[in-house]
Order: sequence, then C-alpha cells, then structure tokens
Amino acid sequence: MRQRKTTTSRSERLFLLILSLITLSGLALYAFAPHSSPALQPMQPTEAGSTSESNAPAGQQPHRDSLIRDPHYVGPPAGAAARGEKFAHYVSLDLNRIDSLTLLRVPGIGPAYAHRILALRERLGGYYTVLQLQEVYGMDEDKFLALRPWFVIKTPPKRFALPQLRADSLPWHPYLSREQSATLRKLILRHGKRLSWAVLRSAGPFSREDSIRLSPYFVDGTAAHTTDSIPNQP
Repeated sequence: MRQRKTTTSRSERLFLLILSLITLSGLALYAFAPHSSPALQPMQPTEAGSTSESNAPAGQQPHRDSLIRDPHYVGPPAGAAARGEKFAHYVSLDLNRIDSLTLLRVPGIGPAYAHRILALRERLGGYYTVLQLQEVYGMDEDKFLALRPWFVIKTPPKRFALPQLRADSLPWHPYLSREQSATLRKLILRHGKRLSWAVLRSAGPFSREDSIRLSPYFVDGTAAHTTDSIPNQP
C-alpha cells in the first residue's frame, strides 16, 4: 500500500510540473505577442469623416459606396465628384457662357459671388468687358484683380439695333435711366429707322460716357441679338 501511494504521488507531481510549464509558456507568449489581431482593431476615421479598417494598405482607403440605388437611379457618372474641385491652373473662361458649377471651381468664388456674377449678367443681357465684374456687389479691387485673369469675353452680349426699336416696347436695361428711356421713345417716334448714336449723342440725356456704356447693347445698323464671336475683351 505504501509503495502504490508513493508512485501515485510522483505521478501527480510530474503532472503538476508539466501543467505549470505549459501555463508559464502561455503567459510568456501572451506578454510578448500583440494583444489584438487586425480583424479586431477599431475603425480609424479618414479625412473625409468616414471610417476605414486598420488592415488596409498604408495610404489607401477601402472603397465604401454608401449611395442608395434603385432601378431608376444608378448614381452620378464616374469622376463627377472631381468636378467641384478648384482649378489648379489658370484657364480662360467665357464670362457670358460660364455656368454656376464652373464658376465655383474658380479660386476665390463661392456660392454668393457665383450667384451675383450670374445675376448681373442676366440683368445686363451679358457682359461686354471683364471690367464690368467690378459692378458685382461686394467686389473690391483686390478681389477683382485676383479674378480678372480667369475670364474673357468670347460671346457678345444681347444687342438691340437702334433702327429697329419701337417706342411702345422699348427694352429695359439697367444702364438706361428713366429720363433716357423717355427721351429715347421720343427720338424713336421722330427719327424711326434713321435713329443712330449720332442722333442720341446730340440729345441732352446721352453723354459720351453713356454712349460708351450703352453702345455694346444698343447698336447702330441691324446687328441685333447676334451671337457671333467677338475678339476677347479685357
């Protein structure tokens, strides 16, 4: 009986020794090995405010398409997101053809200025010189000088031929004062198709500056509503 008990005690001690070695080995591996796997690492925020998995290659973000689509909507065309980026280099933009989205790509132009530039173009019937941008509300000298190199005039503004004007349907224009409009109606009735800027300048309300300002819109002859290209204007 004593011999069997001794043998059993030796077996138990050997088992406990092996178990202790296994436990110590596991603790050592845990202490020196990473505590988390890539699959369990938290999502990292990106610059755009989205999240990406930490096991993505450095400098790359996994593509996440969050658009909701259905059979009638397939999302924007490829590259559409880049259309709102600012121009990196100067480009010549036709001030009478440019749209609001393109205006927003010009450095220094935000939604407010884009709206004002297009609103003034609509009121004028088009710009005849880039210098008219100085008439945009809030446009100071520094702002204008920064924007001027981006624009040219390739498309002429809306034009009205003086001999074709009618007194009962005189077009409105922001450069025409009430007094000038009244005088113009009288001159139309008096001179008819012989009306010209020589006649207008001889009338009291039209000065030399008025003729320079209005002649791109009210022209001699029959050059009305033309859309032919004209030389680039400063």
